[in-house]
Amino acid sequence: MYKKKNPHPASIRKSEATPLGQVINEMFDAYHLNRKVDQTQVVNLWPKLMGKAIASRTKGVFMKDSKLFVTVESSALKQELHMNKEKIIHLFREELGKEVVKEIVLL
Repeated sequence: MYKKKNPHPASIRKSEATPLGQVINEMFDAYHLNRKVDQTQVVNLWPKLMGKAIASRTKGVFMKDSKLFVTVESSALKQELHMNKEKIIHLFREELGKEVVKEIVLL
């Protein structure tokens, strides 16, 4: 016998009109995309929050899990960023409205 599968929550049609923003948020929740979007935002915000001087001396900014990995060209800048890790994490928390970055790893 053929067993009918339950449809994915994102594919269920609703009878009433729903605002587009709500539909997008439901889709992100259903497909577990929120974390990836947050991580992409962090990488894109790096130059804005750090400024041109620091952003131009850092390369290879990427996220894995809740860790932000940053490759730094200068040892002096690496030391400065190391001493200000908590402040940088706080800047991202303020900008995004939630804690996305829990740790910064300087390479």
